[in-house]
Amino acid sequence: MVSREIPRNQWRQELDALSREREGWTVSVAVTESGNTRTEARDVPFYGVSVDDPRGDAIAVIVGHEPGDHVAHEVAHPVNVSIESDGHAERALRIRGDDGATTIVQFEAPPSQSER
Repeated sequence: MVSREIPRNQWRQELDALSREREGWTVSVAVTESGNTRTEARDVPFYGVSVDDPRGDAIAVIVGHEPGDHVAHEVAHPVNVSIESDGHAERALRIRGDDGATTIVQFEAPPSQSER
């Protein structure tokens, strides 16, 4: 896997593009904090990820089957955003908060879509 850090001034643009390209893909969301990892969501459709305000003080990851059951995971005070690629497609999004916790969104292509 190759990791590409996204410059802060490009977070909104890059995350909006990632949301459009990966909407509906199956994802798992995990948070690693103080050496412990907990799963926030597993094998659910990806709805999107966005920078909540122009200062970039929070990033929201939204997943779920229907608009009424969407779950949002918010990373307050993000300091680093990167995308991991296998050389063909983006496979994971990593968001690190200023508290040291890292949120990892892992992507799997939907069954009806061929691999890129």
